[in-house]
Amino acid sequence: MLQRLKQDFYLAMISLAGLIIILFLTPYGIFRLFTGNLVVGIADLVMVAVSLISVLYAWRTGDTVRPGQFMAVAFCIGASLVCINLGLDGLFWVYPFVVFIFFLVPPLKALLLLLTTLSVLIGYGLMFEGELFATHFQLTSFAVTTGSTSFFAYMFAYRTQMQRKALKKLATIDSLTGAANRRTLNKALEEAIAQQQRKGRPYGLMLLDLDYFKQINDNYGHKVGDDILVKLVPILNNLTRQTDKVYRFGGEEFVLLFDDIKPDALHALAEKIRQGVQQQLLLPDGKAVTLSAGLALLAPGENWEAWLHRADMALYQAKHQGRNQVILAD
Repeated sequence: MLQRLKQDFYLAMISLAGLIIILFLTPYGIFRLFTGNLVVGIADLVMVAVSLISVLYAWRTGDTVRPGQFMAVAFCIGASLVCINLGLDGLFWVYPFVVFIFFLVPPLKALLLLLTTLSVLIGYGLMFEGELFATHFQLTSFAVTTGSTSFFAYMFAYRTQMQRKALKKLATIDSLTGAANRRTLNKALEEAIAQQQRKGRPYGLMLLDLDYFKQINDNYGHKVGDDILVKLVPILNNLTRQTDKVYRFGGEEFVLLFDDIKPDALHALAEKIRQGVQQQLLLPDGKAVTLSAGLALLAPGENWEAWLHRADMALYQAKHQGRNQVILAD
């Protein structure tokens, strides 16, 4: 459970928000019902119920987008009802609510929901003078303070979102080539095995290695070698289908994962890639860079280590037989 919370930021935030609402709002809802304030009491308990349902749904399905949006909209409506019925006392709840909403949905959506809610409250205050705000000065102060708080909360949430995206990219993308890295590959292979077990989808693997890459570094320099690796990835992407993924396995080795592919199609596509790389990937003096590759189809009941090992053995055979060729594992 803790590991899942660490890996999924929005699940953690929805769970935390739901827990806070359930713990702190439930007593208020019960108290309001017993004191005869039915509208506020029911609104509080509805928000508690929405929080509980949303958290359970997020944990059960892994979907954090819809529960977060559901909670955010429900809380905006509930906060408006509470403020209108409690008057000035209810407005104090708006300030923690301003910060709270940014934990449930992306920054821009949270800001739009907040501005809508604040507009409703300010509009109500203007239409019914004296019910929500005692004076126009109170109304103006409320608009300025909640508006500035919303703006600064938005800036903080937006910056945090950008930082999370940057960290995620660093954790999943190879910094030199832009291909997905080894860590991402391991997860993709596990997911492919799970999909095959559930739906029977055929998956293929291509482990390729650039031929004589050490000589390229020795003869042309490491900068040229790095440039070759960088140029290789877009060539591979252009030669494969949209559903196929490219991963840097290490050094000059790359893995291509093919979804929903049969043996003949796998070998034909791999041969197309081999020829395309030979034609398009050139050294500074115009010489072609070639590759050797091992292919393996995922066998029923096979784990990803064994699957990858069979592709590696086929690659070794391609190298041993003279390079610049693809071999399909048994």
